[in-house]
Amino acid sequence: MPPVCLTPFVNHFWTIRWNIATGQPYISEQVMHRPYVDVYLSAHESGIQCSFRDKRDYEAADNGRIIGARFKPGAFHAFWRRSLAGLHNETIPLQNVFTEADQAFIENTLSLQDDAAVGALAELLQAQSPQYDPNIETINRIITAIETDRLQTVGDVAEWVGKSERWLQQLFQDYVGIGIKWQLQRNKLLTAAKFIRECDNPDWADIAYDLGYSSQQHFITDFKRVLGETPLQYKKKLSSPASE
Repeated sequence: MPPVCLTPFVNHFWTIRWNIATGQPYISEQVMHRPYVDVYLSAHESGIQCSFRDKRDYEAADNGRIIGARFKPGAFHAFWRRSLAGLHNETIPLQNVFTEADQAFIENTLSLQDDAAVGALAELLQAQSPQYDPNIETINRIITAIETDRLQTVGDVAEWVGKSERWLQQLFQDYVGIGIKWQLQRNKLLTAAKFIRECDNPDWADIAYDLGYSSQQHFITDFKRVLGETPLQYKKKLSSPASE
């Protein structure tokens, strides 16, 4: 759990270790992101990973460890202190925000055991003295509502939160770096993927229209662009012996 002073901003701290005995790099399954920002430290690379719009692979080779902090959606704005618009899919150097995070700090932190290393990273974040911002809470309430209440359009969200569509769009651009339409689309496609996994004979047209798409082809195009394969390919891959 993050320290109390960081709980409005940090979702959790994390560590990853790996040891690839064969010496061959391991490429993970593609990951579809929620709108998080991660600050991370490793011997190979350290930085600030902003939200990714689509899926991406992660590669690991030899052995290593990463220490990281995951911010709540929109919360990195309290550290960046300006609009995050245009920063999606970007990795920013640590010292662009945390001037103390030079190579010596990274090496010293990574020399510590996990708990102590996380503590050092927490102190680095606390030194920025982030200020409470009610917009961060608003963004997280909106995302929870999108994921649980089946809000499908910007208009639905605007009515739910009692704000204008323009205000919502600007809020997400400034605090998340990605428009709210991406969040709505992401939720639609995750809902579609869940239904495909659970249904023996999915009807693509029914899925498309149930999720608010104007056409089956539009749904298939979005699904392939974000998940890397068509709904049919996704279903066949789930049904193949390798996935059982």
